[in-house]
Amino acid sequence: MNDFSHKIDRVDPEALSSMGQYTLPQILYKQAERFGSQKIAIREKMCGIWQTIDWRAFFRYTKHTALGLMALGIERGETVGLILDNGPEWLFGELGTHAAGAVALPLLPWAPAKTLVSELDHVQATYLFAQNRMQVERLLAHRQELPYVKQIVYIDPTGMKFYGDDPWLVAFSQLLELGEDLDDEQPDLFIKELWDGNPEDMAVVLATSGTAGTPKLVMLSHANFTNTASKWVETEPIGIEDNWVPMSPMVGIVEQVWGVGIALCGGLTTNFPEGAETLLADFIDMGPTLIAGSAGFWENMAMRITTSMAGARKWNRSLFEMTLETANRMALLESRNAPVSLQLKLKNGLLKRFISHPLLRRIGCSRVRAAYTGMHPASQEVISLFRGLGLNIKQCYGLTETCGMVHVHREGDVKPGTVGRPLPGTEIKLTANQEILIKSPSNFMGYYQDPNLTSRVLVDGWLHTGDAGTLDEEGHLGIIGRVREP
Repeated sequence: MNDFSHKIDRVDPEALSSMGQYTLPQILYKQAERFGSQKIAIREKMCGIWQTIDWRAFFRYTKHTALGLMALGIERGETVGLILDNGPEWLFGELGTHAAGAVALPLLPWAPAKTLVSELDHVQATYLFAQNRMQVERLLAHRQELPYVKQIVYIDPTGMKFYGDDPWLVAFSQLLELGEDLDDEQPDLFIKELWDGNPEDMAVVLATSGTAGTPKLVMLSHANFTNTASKWVETEPIGIEDNWVPMSPMVGIVEQVWGVGIALCGGLTTNFPEGAETLLADFIDMGPTLIAGSAGFWENMAMRITTSMAGARKWNRSLFEMTLETANRMALLESRNAPVSLQLKLKNGLLKRFISHPLLRRIGCSRVRAAYTGMHPASQEVISLFRGLGLNIKQCYGLTETCGMVHVHREGDVKPGTVGRPLPGTEIKLTANQEILIKSPSNFMGYYQDPNLTSRVLVDGWLHTGDAGTLDEEGHLGIIGRVREP
């Protein structure tokens, strides 16, 4: 496996252990104080050029977003909808919402308009962030069905002059100006509101199929996020200025935990590609050191590799197959604590240098220290392919209700067919019918306005996941599927 451990600049353990005392924007405040303008927090590719935002600027944009919302009249405890593409404004919008004492509701930009309207109305969202004219027009068409929405903040001004001075619409640039003006008028206001926040406050509500299989809104606190994030930074090879890139929309729990949790707590750099059509080229440009992708992402990448090799010359195919066979034989011996011959080590080293590494470089993964796949397990064939190529890919397990992945393969303790052992502070047990029960500080607050379902799945602190599994003698969890109804 690639070994970049000597390069890891970790967050101070004392600082990491204290993060449970803070809200997410309070952690941003602390990290901006620590890193200032010396380290990059966000990179975004625009018009073919990578733009950077340091931690001090990250905090400043978030602060002015929060103050802009306050200038519009937002009140603590209200809900803000975010219908945004992946980009820096998503971070400013969500963390600015938190800093103003409000709750964020991230929504899929391409979801049907009726779905968006239904969820916004359900939580009585008072303010919205929308990406562009297309999103604004969809919302305007349903204006009468959004009685609680006071104003919409749009990011991209292209084509918006058509709507003139509609008071329902506010440009993001104007929101920032409102924030700056309020900061000049009341310089102590932001700090007061920021530190009025409590870790136990609700941070987000996320749509999920839930443990019952029907769409639900999961309520997660700042403490849920910081618990999950700090445990990941503590146990995994994650360091300051590691590069990561969201591979899916920021409405999913994995992207949420990494974007406003692990990236904040660990001091990571978040990368935003220019668009879907340039993703592969941008991915190679970024050279991420950490990847958290869905099973589908890894399966598609594996298909691209195998399809490419199928069309290669016979000699190249033979070397590729030899590389996988040699690496997997070494991994099997090491997992059994069996001796590995010098000849096998040398053969594996040469094949990694001349076959594996160039191939990983072509797909942008040559610098990856650790890669993760979770929520839905990837096939063992896919895992074996990437591990055979030297990519440190590990299975994980978790739910939106557990605030992300709480089981992960540890370094040097990867057992095929399992999703590893629980993160520190996470307890797990199986019922008589093999249902997985999880107790953890990261377990959710409950389902939005559904106390009955909450009480059925969260019993005495134990989350009834609805998933069936197995536990071996070393505590490695295997996922079987859904629990069969009696």
